[in-house]
Amino acid sequence: MMAMHYPIVFEREDSGVYSAYVAGLPVYAQGSTRVKAASAIVRTLSAYLDAHPREQPRAEVRVAKVSIPTRGRARSKVSLVTAAALVGSRTSQRKAASSRTNGRLGGRPRKVFAG
Repeated sequence: MMAMHYPIVFEREDSGVYSAYVAGLPVYAQGSTRVKAASAIVRTLSAYLDAHPREQPRAEVRVAKVSIPTRGRARSKVSLVTAAALVGSRTSQRKAASSRTNGRLGGRPRKVFAG
């Protein structure tokens, strides 16, 4: 089995209804809540892919990162980043301790032999 990833966009309309669509494919759905829209888009995408089994995702996802200055009259800076930038860069305490033990070289920590 091979996994494919399809980017799905959710929007809340002024009426409070949520709409969802698959970027790059003619697949749309709506729901009164975000959860209902998510359920509807899953069913709709599944039916579309059953009818078009060779369909491939055609969208490339980028996220607009907007840096807003906190002082003065500087302008906002807009740049495009990959969706991976949404994950964040926080390091867990365990990983930080491992890096300190390993001398910040990366990889696995050195083995410690009792002896």
